[in-house]
Amino acid sequence: MNRAIAPFWAVTLAIASFGAAALGQDSALPASRPSRELITPILTPEAQLAADRDLIDRFVNQLRTRNDVAASARKAVADAWATHRADEQPRDFLPAALAMIYEPFKNGLQAFDNEDHTTAEQTLRPLMTNKDPYLSLHAAAAIARSLVEQDRLDEASPLLNELVARRTDLADKTFLEPEVDFLLGYCQLANLEYDKATETLEQFERRHPNAPEKYRLPVRQMLAELHARRPESLGEVSDLMIYAGRRLGRGLADQPVRDSQKRAIELLDQLIEEAEQREKQQQSSAQAGGQGGGSGRRMGNTPLSPARQSMLPTGPGRKGELDSRPAARPGEMWGRMRPEERQRILQSIRESFPSRYRQLVEQYYRQLAKEQ
Repeated sequence: MNRAIAPFWAVTLAIASFGAAALGQDSALPASRPSRELITPILTPEAQLAADRDLIDRFVNQLRTRNDVAASARKAVADAWATHRADEQPRDFLPAALAMIYEPFKNGLQAFDNEDHTTAEQTLRPLMTNKDPYLSLHAAAAIARSLVEQDRLDEASPLLNELVARRTDLADKTFLEPEVDFLLGYCQLANLEYDKATETLEQFERRHPNAPEKYRLPVRQMLAELHARRPESLGEVSDLMIYAGRRLGRGLADQPVRDSQKRAIELLDQLIEEAEQREKQQQSSAQAGGQGGGSGRRMGNTPLSPARQSMLPTGPGRKGELDSRPAARPGEMWGRMRPEERQRILQSIRESFPSRYRQLVEQYYRQLAKEQ
């Protein structure tokens, strides 16, 4: 699907009218923080592929003994895995197999792919409490993904936290752990929970060194911007206004909206006042410098002559404006990515399973319909 994906954080025209230099913004991103010890070791591609196959092997093996699953579904999954086990990227076989076993799950994913989010949520939400952990985890993750795509980030965040609380099963029975941690950090950042977002994204880097680049690249960018963030700055005003605008766009004129709007106005007034005070101080310093004496000025009856020795100027020092670019705001570098790159990353996250596995699911249900 070729839908335009808007930047996660955009600069509004009202804020853009104020120069960053006039409001005292710092100009450069800080150096990256030292890496912490990895929780998960870095695997070679061969070792990662072996681990992926092992997880699906366990799923297929436990399926053989389950009497609550139709014999035809068990056989279809086992036969399909025997055919596709040699695939170089087998991860997406798992949700496809679940779609073969559970028709409601298949219907929910199809509704999501068709952007029918209401039907997708209505179909998938009952599956979240299913006793099969493979199904309940995938259903919950699909709903969270749908909520994020709808920009319902305040609703997605608690659901993602529930998934994180099931981390052992999430890592042992699915390939969803990196996506869940990535989406949680993104939601926390968009909801202005800066400290939580920093912790989540730093944990992502420690837990998921083998995660796909589609997750690791945005995580690195968002962390760099979080480390460069200055509280009570112009960037925070922008974040507050965009947060309020996002909720208003969903028809939510609630207390969080009023609080963020009020805080944005207060900060903007404070920043403008500080900028005016700095300008007055600079003007006063310039006037005082013009009236003061220097080694090259006339003093009493001494004739005006050049200074014989270089000297630093007197008076209060200040930062030079060598580079007036504003400090990065959370998500800004991610927002600067080419639209096709953002589209590729988000589209790859939202895909239920690739075409070769989609055909496998469709073929199974066509055969099932013939037999019935």
